[in-house]
Amino acid sequence: MAHKPTNPYYHPEERGNGYSPRPTSPYNEKGGANAVQQRAAAARRKKAAHKKRVHRLMAVLAVVLVGCGVVCFAVYNLLNNLVTGGAAPLPDDIVTEDALQGDVVNILCAGIDFEEGRNYPNGMGFTDVILYVSFDIKANKISMLQIPRDTYIGDAADTGGTGKINAVAMHSESDPPIAALASLINQQFKLPIDYYITIDMDAFKEAINALGGIEVTIPRDIVDDYGNTLPAGTHKIDGATAEFMVRQRHMYGNQDIGRLEMQRYMYSALLKTFKSLPLTDAIKLIPTYIKYVKTDINLAKMYSLANKVVKVPSENILMFTMPGEGCTVNKQSVFSTHLEATAEILNEYFRPYSDPVSADQLGLIELQNTVSSVNDGTGQSMDSIDDGTAQWGQGNIPDEPETSSSSAPAA
Repeated sequence: MAHKPTNPYYHPEERGNGYSPRPTSPYNEKGGANAVQQRAAAARRKKAAHKKRVHRLMAVLAVVLVGCGVVCFAVYNLLNNLVTGGAAPLPDDIVTEDALQGDVVNILCAGIDFEEGRNYPNGMGFTDVILYVSFDIKANKISMLQIPRDTYIGDAADTGGTGKINAVAMHSESDPPIAALASLINQQFKLPIDYYITIDMDAFKEAINALGGIEVTIPRDIVDDYGNTLPAGTHKIDGATAEFMVRQRHMYGNQDIGRLEMQRYMYSALLKTFKSLPLTDAIKLIPTYIKYVKTDINLAKMYSLANKVVKVPSENILMFTMPGEGCTVNKQSVFSTHLEATAEILNEYFRPYSDPVSADQLGLIELQNTVSSVNDGTGQSMDSIDDGTAQWGQGNIPDEPETSSSSAPAA
């Protein structure tokens, strides 16, 4: 009887031919494994190998993401430093109260002027343009207050003996110097300030030239002391002409107040240009911005605010000049505040969600009040300037309804 091999893979013809016996089949029942177990083991090995590959891929992806994050963070910080110039923030005690954060943003804008041959130890010149901007985000409105550069503040801050508000930052030892002016406005006007923007007046010319000029409408002839004239009408002007337009004051009977009113027409032109500015033109302004502008508004906040500002209709943008009149103190020409009229404007348009502040609660100084009808503080809406209906020296902003919280009587 022939021998029946137990190994199904056994080949008798290989016997004695020098071949090594073939290994026992993994499917031999005596080996303790079967086909199902083997396939399961193979599946487990495949799954384990797949998990290894996934883990390696995830590790590589994590490294790439971390690297991208580091690069993005570095780029953001670089751009943010370029935007802010490493500027220090304002003191915490003058910012908008927590309950109104997100509803209102208040910004102090200052145009800095430098006189040739003068020493400026803290790098700050005269703040000859002082503009307080209150952006009511909740109501989509902007109110702007022009503060005359010669406003008399007495000895409330170091001014080098002039007593004028435009010298406060220049004589300040604070960091940043503009913080001294912001704190003074907070104390005397009882207005919060969240951020600041300072602009060297040279930036004004360079920015307009970088844009190839801007279109501006002038309501009356502008004439300097030498007879040079910029006639009334609509013109496309360059930086030098723009400077001529906003600097002249001797032709106005009320001098600085007239100049401030004319500057409103420049603000209107700049705002219209900003709202329609293409990205290619915005990029052209970056070198001028970096060189001449300082602010504590970071890049993210600036982008957010810019997106909101362009959506504010021109009829919701209001401009006021602080009410008052010129007078003389210590042989110097200064600007005296009219307290009651100032308190009324501040309560109605600059404290939309805050309690009113009475005239005697303000820290401002009224040296004299001899003008019976105060037109110099009357507001104008930006749309009236845009469409040419604004009348020189006259306002066009209707009183707020009696039910409005902003028209509540002074305490």
